[in-house]
Amino acid sequence: MTSTKHEEQALTLAVIFQAVQCIREVAHHGDTETARYEPLIEGLLGEYRGSTEELYGVNRLAPGLRRVVEQLENPQEPDTTRYVASILHLERRLMKRRPVLEQIAEGIEQARSQVDYFGASTHTSVIRSIGDLYSQTISEMGPRLMIRGEQQHLENERNAALIRALLLCAIRGASLWRDNGGGRLTLLFQRQGIAQASRNLLDALPTEA
Repeated sequence: MTSTKHEEQALTLAVIFQAVQCIREVAHHGDTETARYEPLIEGLLGEYRGSTEELYGVNRLAPGLRRVVEQLENPQEPDTTRYVASILHLERRLMKRRPVLEQIAEGIEQARSQVDYFGASTHTSVIRSIGDLYSQTISEMGPRLMIRGEQQHLENERNAALIRALLLCAIRGASLWRDNGGGRLTLLFQRQGIAQASRNLLDALPTEA
């Protein structure tokens, strides 16, 4: 179990950064590893009971934790910073719109039923359903978050649905970030503590033989 506030915050940020990493890979290369986005989808559809670790698993958020360390200590990717800032802003706006939140909750419940039917959270129909849910809710709030990448990848229906689904996963992470005391000033004044917490979580993971 995570034992400090910074560790819990680090994990919630890892959700956002891992989703953004997957989004950028799909947008620029047309694909991303299923093992990276599967825990994000499962976390979106799961129930949060006060522990991000229990919802996602530290080991499954390792790519995101590494991105947290990189971006907080030595940011090199302006697009990543822009996406994360936009996602945090979208989540704050979303929290003020109860009807939209209720619509998302209904859509999440439908997606859970689809997972039960198809047997996999990453099934094409589940991803499409979550992507449509994002389009019908978050996108309608405007202005839309513009994703940069190769046009041929962005215009692909499967990729577009996955990107939208991942954006909803990132917003879920932003909600958990806020629930655990994260805010606009937290990243400014506590970035070193969160980066170190991310390192501690990564160091505690078992090494592969």
